[in-house]
Amino acid sequence: MNDKQKKFDLIGSLALAASILCWSLMPVMLKSFKPYISGWESNAIRYPFAALLLTPPLLYFWRKGQVSKEVWRLALLPTAVNVIAQGLWAWLPYFMDAAMIGFLVRISVLFAIAGGLLVFADERPIMRSPLFWIGSVLCIAGFVIMNVYGGNLSSETTFMGVILVLVCGMFYGLYGVTVRYSMRGTRPWVAFPVISIYTSLVLIVFLWIFEPESHILQVAREDTGPFLMVLLSSLIGIAMAHTFFYISLERLGSAISGGTQLIGAFIVALWAYLWFGERMTFIQWQGGIVLLLGGALLLSAQTRIHPKSMDPDEVPIEPRVPD
Repeated sequence: MNDKQKKFDLIGSLALAASILCWSLMPVMLKSFKPYISGWESNAIRYPFAALLLTPPLLYFWRKGQVSKEVWRLALLPTAVNVIAQGLWAWLPYFMDAAMIGFLVRISVLFAIAGGLLVFADERPIMRSPLFWIGSVLCIAGFVIMNVYGGNLSSETTFMGVILVLVCGMFYGLYGVTVRYSMRGTRPWVAFPVISIYTSLVLIVFLWIFEPESHILQVAREDTGPFLMVLLSSLIGIAMAHTFFYISLERLGSAISGGTQLIGAFIVALWAYLWFGERMTFIQWQGGIVLLLGGALLLSAQTRIHPKSMDPDEVPIEPRVPD
């Protein structure tokens, strides 16, 4: 192992932390406008608005000749995975309560870790790191403590709901894997704008098919506050969160970037306390501390790998530009 592989990637780590913080804000933000719009309407507003925000940098790099036509073809696979996950996510509230959804969908972490280790040879050296395995176990244990022993779960669910949420979690977990596999060599601020444009088009079609009597325009006219919150959630939870996540995928790989997402469960609880005054129990605090410790160990294990996407010779799509 060379010295280059032993370096701690501060930029990648900060980007990963930023993605977790952004995504952890979404449950409380979505809760604030849930009474006003449906899941299909939320998807059809938030993704197109994020795509609109990300279009200027995409046009900038296109004019500089740094957006290959091949990018549009390679973006189809991660887009398909993302669309399926988003579509299932919109249906889940009809089959189970929010707490159970938030718990079961985290199976995505297992698929993210397994997919990263199976698909990418440059991530497999991390399997020899005790820090990686200890960190993974602690993250899962902390998450279970917070949700099962912390009393977050209820029995209001259905068999179909369990199936849907597990499939949804699988696709969310494989999303990062397919992004890294298909878009390797494409900078995050080019890769996600392309994927967000594709995803937006499909989600608008979903709205037209599944909710043709949408009242989005009425909400925008009569309830400006909730509508602005929808747009703000688009900026934070889609445009910013995904871009940060793509940076961490590029620099840290799929296994670490996906595995540490469990920390979001604890951050969500902190946001809920600050936003709605929802207090955590003592055992939930204990689970959260275990989660943070596990996440720190997972991040420490990154020194065992050096993703090929950071190798100047591994840029099959476009020339690299300065960060």
